[in-house]
Amino acid sequence: MASGITENEAREIHRLVVQGWVFAVFASMGAHVLVWLWRPLVYGNQAAPADWRMFQ
Repeated sequence: MASGITENEAREIHRLVVQGWVFAVFASMGAHVLVWLWRPLVYGNQAAPADWRMFQ
């Protein structure tokens, strides 16, 4: 089944897609860590109540 691109072009596109996915995963992990450092939901054994004032 012909797709109109060569195997080398397909490999390059695949490599770029995988690199983009890896970047997005690590960027989101970094964002989650930064948010956790900013507003942790658990303080030791005690869960912090939601503070909805920041959304008003």
